[in-house]
Amino acid sequence: MANLALGIDTGGTFTDGVLFDLDRKEILAKSKVLTSRPDLTPAIEACLAHLMESCSGKGRAPALGAGAAEPALDLSRIKMVALSTTLATNAIVEGRGAEVGLIMIGFNEPPPELPTAHYVTIKGGCDLKGEYREEVDLEAAVAAAETMKGQVEAFAVSGYLSVRNPAQELAVAALIRELTGRPVVCAHQLSSDLGFYERTVTAVLNARLIPLITDLIAAVKKSLERWGIGAPLMVVKGDGSLISERKARERPIETILSGPAASIIGALALTGAKEAIVVDMGGTTTDLAVLRNGRPAMSSSGARVGGWLTRVRAAAITTTGLGGDSLIHVDRKGRLSIGPQRVFPLSGIAAQHPHLLAELSSIKEYEYALSEILPSMVLVYIKEPRNVPLSDDEEKILSLVKEQPHTLHHIGLQMQRDFDLLPWQRLVRSGAVLPASVTPTDILHLTGAYAPWDGEAARLGVKILARRYNAGIGQFVEEVLEKIYFQIAALIIGRLLSGGEGERIDFRKDETGCFFLQEILRPDKGREAVEFSARLNLPLVVVGAPAGAYFPEIARRLQAELLIPPSAEVANAVGTVSGQTVERAFILVRPDGEEGFIVHAPWGRERASHLEEAVARAIQEGKEYVRAQAAAAGASEMELLVERQDRIANLRRLDGSGEEGSLEHKLFIETVIEITAVGRPWG
Repeated sequence: MANLALGIDTGGTFTDGVLFDLDRKEILAKSKVLTSRPDLTPAIEACLAHLMESCSGKGRAPALGAGAAEPALDLSRIKMVALSTTLATNAIVEGRGAEVGLIMIGFNEPPPELPTAHYVTIKGGCDLKGEYREEVDLEAAVAAAETMKGQVEAFAVSGYLSVRNPAQELAVAALIRELTGRPVVCAHQLSSDLGFYERTVTAVLNARLIPLITDLIAAVKKSLERWGIGAPLMVVKGDGSLISERKARERPIETILSGPAASIIGALALTGAKEAIVVDMGGTTTDLAVLRNGRPAMSSSGARVGGWLTRVRAAAITTTGLGGDSLIHVDRKGRLSIGPQRVFPLSGIAAQHPHLLAELSSIKEYEYALSEILPSMVLVYIKEPRNVPLSDDEEKILSLVKEQPHTLHHIGLQMQRDFDLLPWQRLVRSGAVLPASVTPTDILHLTGAYAPWDGEAARLGVKILARRYNAGIGQFVEEVLEKIYFQIAALIIGRLLSGGEGERIDFRKDETGCFFLQEILRPDKGREAVEFSARLNLPLVVVGAPAGAYFPEIARRLQAELLIPPSAEVANAVGTVSGQTVERAFILVRPDGEEGFIVHAPWGRERASHLEEAVARAIQEGKEYVRAQAAAAGASEMELLVERQDRIANLRRLDGSGEEGSLEHKLFIETVIEITAVGRPWG
C-alpha cells in the first residue's frame, strides 16, 4: 500500500493542493482554487473537496484502484499533511498580529525603532564570555509583566549577549509565563547570532505572529477532521524544510517566505535540476532563486520582510512586484506601469458578477482620457473595517458595494459625484474593499493564452487603457507584453550579475543599464553596426500558473534552456510534501583566559579544562539537543551531521624592514561546531 501525503499552499490568489504518492514520487490528484479572503477556510475546504473528487469522481470517498467496485481511498494511507502559507509574510508587511510586550535585559537605552509600543529595559546582561555584567532585575521584570499583561497577548524577552549565556532570558521568561499565562518567546531560541537588535526584532515579530498561525492551523485541522484525515500537520519554513504544527505555533517567524521556498523545493522535485535559475510567477509577485548542488542558496544575513531584518534562516529569494494580478495602469500623461499593487482581474470578477459587463459597456472611454483614476475600476466588498471611523461618503460607498461589486463610474452616478473625487482609497487600505481592474491575466484573455473567465470584460477594460495610451487594443497588448518581458528579464539578469544573496541590480535606476537590457531584449535585434545579446548558462526552471504564457519568449530572447515541468501550476503544493525536516544548532568553544575553555550553546554555558574535552562534550550534548529538537519538529529516520571549524590566527615575526617574516606561533581563536539533524517528515 502506497504512503500518501497531502500538500496545501495558501497563496494570495490561489490555494493549491496535491495528493502525492510518497513512495513513487507521483502526483495522484491536484487542485487549484481561488483563495478566500480574509477567511482561508472556504478555499481550503474547496481544495480538499476537489482533490477527493479528482480521485473518486464521487465527491467524498476517493478511489485509486481499478475495477467495478472502486475501493474508497484509505485515508490512513495519508501519512502527512504539509502546509505552506503567505500568512506570516503578509502579516509582517501589513503590520497585523498580536500586541506584544517586550522585556530587554541589559540595555540602558532601547533601540530607536521596534515593532511594538510596549517595552521596558531592565538590569542584567552578559559579556562576550557569558559572564553576568550584573544580576538580572527580576523584580523589575515582574512589575513590567504585571503592567503589560492587560495590554498584550504575548511576550518577548531579549537579553544582551544572551546567546553566550541564556540563563537570564530563561529566568525572566519563566516568571512571565507563571504570572500571565501568555506565550513567551526568548530571542536566543530563534537565533545564535550576536546582533542584539535583529534578534530582538525577530523575537517580537515571532510573538506577534503566534495567534495568527495558531488560528490558521486550527482552521486547517478542522477541515481535515471533517474529511476524517488524522495525519500529522507539517508547515514549510523559509528555507524549504518542514516543522511540526507545534513548532510552527512556537516559532511562526520561521514560516516567513514559506510560499516561495515551497515553490523552489517543488521545482527541484518536479525537474530534478541541480544547477538552475528557478522562477515562480504567482498572482502578486515573481520570485527568483538560484539552485546550486540541488539546494537553494541561503541568505546569511537573514530574511528581510516588511522593512524588518530578521535573523531567520531563509532561502535567498529575489522578488519583484509583478504577477498575474498586478495592476496595469496608464496615467493621464500616457505612462504605462505594471504592479506592484495587487487587484482582482477584471475578467475574473465579471465572470462572478455578470452585471458588471453592462456597467463597463456604459463607459465612454474618450470622456475620461484625462482622469487619473480609471472609471472602469471595480470595488469589491471584503469585510467591515475595524476601528476605522468612516465618513458619510465612505459609508455610502461601502453600502453600495456590500451587496455586489460596482465600477467607480457606476458608484459616481449613484452618488451624483464625480468618480474622480470619490473617497474610496482608505477603504482599500483598511482591507474593507479590494479593487478589480486590468491585469496581465486580462491581457492573456485577449491573446488567448489563458482565458478561463470573461474575455469581453477584459476587452472593455483594455480598450479604456489603450485609448489613454493613444494606441489600438492590439498595439497596447503588445506594449504590455514587452514591459512584462523586460521586468522579468531585469529580475533574472539583475540577480545573476549582482552576485548577492537575494539582491539584484535595479535596471530601472540605471539609464545606461536599462538601455543595454532593452537592446538585448529587442525582438528584432537588428542594427547595422552593433548587436547586443545575452546567454544564460544555467537552465531556466519556471513554475506558476502563467509559466507557459510569458517564459518561452523570455527564454528565447535570453538564449536560455527553458524547463516548464508538468504540474508547474501546483509546484508550490508539491514543494510542501517534498521537503525534509532540518534542525540545526551552533556551538562555540572559546578560550577562557589561561584557565581552560568555555562552551557557549543554545541550552547553556559550560566550562572545560582542555579543548578536546570541551569539543567532545559540545558534540555529544549537541547531538542530543538537535535530535530532540528534530523529533519535536516531526522528524523520523534522522541523520546527524557534524561540522567543526577551528579558527586559528598565524602570528609572524617582523623582520628588520617591518615586513612579515617567519611564523612565530599560532593563536587559537575559537572552534565553531554546527550540528544538523536531517530527517523524514513522516513516519
